[in-house]
Amino acid sequence: MPSIRLAAAAAVLAACAAAALVACGGDDTDAKNDYVDAVNEVTATLNTGLTEIASSGTAVGSPKDAAKVFGDFSKTLDGAAADLEGIDPPSDVTSQHEELVGILDQLGSESQNAADEISQGGAAAVTGVATQFIGEANQLGSEADATIDEINSKLQE
Repeated sequence: MPSIRLAAAAAVLAACAAAALVACGGDDTDAKNDYVDAVNEVTATLNTGLTEIASSGTAVGSPKDAAKVFGDFSKTLDGAAADLEGIDPPSDVTSQHEELVGILDQLGSESQNAADEISQGGAAAVTGVATQFIGEANQLGSEADATIDEINSKLQE
């Protein structure tokens, strides 16, 4: 049962990373496209990392293994947030860019919290924690999608 839940959690996270920015036209096209390329590179790397974790997560057999998977999710998300934070966004999408970084930070924190709860609660905690995390990740994924849509819209102006 835990492996199915962890696979679902990984799928949710991979879906969060799947959204991409689109190339731009108009004024400052090169700067905007450089930004789009940089963000898409981070999300592609994030998606690859989450897919790798998902593959290992399907073989989880113990609470310790489950906690490690969530801990790995957290590290991957934290790395992506730090990479995004290092990208200088165009001025018209600065606040949305910061929102996106914040969403990844929050996902990373939620994943670490899940790892900690599983470590403390043992086998009985895995299903409940994974279910709660999936719900939170879905919500944050929707927020990330909306933020990316907003960035795309502003960059296309």
